[in-house]
Amino acid sequence: MIKSYIISILVLSLIALSPLADAGCSCSGGTWDPSAFLNLELGNAQPTQTGSTPNSDGAAPESGSQKILNRAASFPNGELLKPMKSVSSSDVVIDVSNTDSYTASHIKDAVWIPTRNFLDDEGKLKSVQELAGILGDAGVSRDDSIVLYAGKESSGEAEFAFLVLKYLGHEDVTLLDGSLTDWKSSGLPVDSLHNKRPGVEYKPDVVSRILADYEYVKSGQARILDVRPFVEFGKGRIPGSSAMDPSNVIKGDKIKYGDDLGIVFSRLDRDTPIVVYSDDYSRSSLVWYTLQLMGYEASIYDWEDWKAHQASSDKEITSPASTKDSDGSRYTKLGRT
Repeated sequence: MIKSYIISILVLSLIALSPLADAGCSCSGGTWDPSAFLNLELGNAQPTQTGSTPNSDGAAPESGSQKILNRAASFPNGELLKPMKSVSSSDVVIDVSNTDSYTASHIKDAVWIPTRNFLDDEGKLKSVQELAGILGDAGVSRDDSIVLYAGKESSGEAEFAFLVLKYLGHEDVTLLDGSLTDWKSSGLPVDSLHNKRPGVEYKPDVVSRILADYEYVKSGQARILDVRPFVEFGKGRIPGSSAMDPSNVIKGDKIKYGDDLGIVFSRLDRDTPIVVYSDDYSRSSLVWYTLQLMGYEASIYDWEDWKAHQASSDKEITSPASTKDSDGSRYTKLGRT
């Protein structure tokens, strides 16, 4: 009798406690919230890793979740990155992928503006009026809070879109710190609709210093970084420029942490402005954006413009065999870690 009584008490206790256990569940459902994209802490969808090795300084490593949350803090200008957990429905999210990945799946409510739309048939940046028209037709105004992302995070496409918006004077624009794959793996909302916003007038306020011109590049006031493939650098370059491979600013499919970028850019003087040039805006924008993250003053230049000016004045573009960089070396390659 006593034994049956004790068993009954235990069963009743378990039933009474079960709602408390459910209430304390740290489940990640990715439920859509009309006031925010996220309704969970980033990383809950991933199991905690154990058995990690210590950091180089001997300290215990951060958990994967904590490291992601603290990532922006590793950069002097980390506010240019948007953690996935802080994206809200008040942000205008733009998928800038040049592939058709948008039609298959994208962040919920995101609009699609491929970066190829910013270039003319010759690969040159379109006029300010044309760029503003593209954004306005997509329902983007200069007062919007914009979050950019591309299907492939390290492609340079999102960084190029960031460059264009900054050139047009857009203040509240960031890059999503994560890929669409990261977004999905965290259980966050996606859709496959071709989202449209009502057209608006985009009123640019051009920041001309973002795009360097020929006279400025030729003046010698800035450190010049050539981010074309190194074989192209060897064939011809702007005199005094240094070669840099854009892949050195990324690790895996993400921009490196601030400490690693500090090593990549260690030979650059923070007091000297930098001009990044290439014949591909995505390559140059990727490096330019990381320089912005690290607090450098930098601008973009087009290699084709340099060649055009040199040809019009009947000068050689450059002679690598006889031209030395400012530090005395024939070639200076930056960015290896």
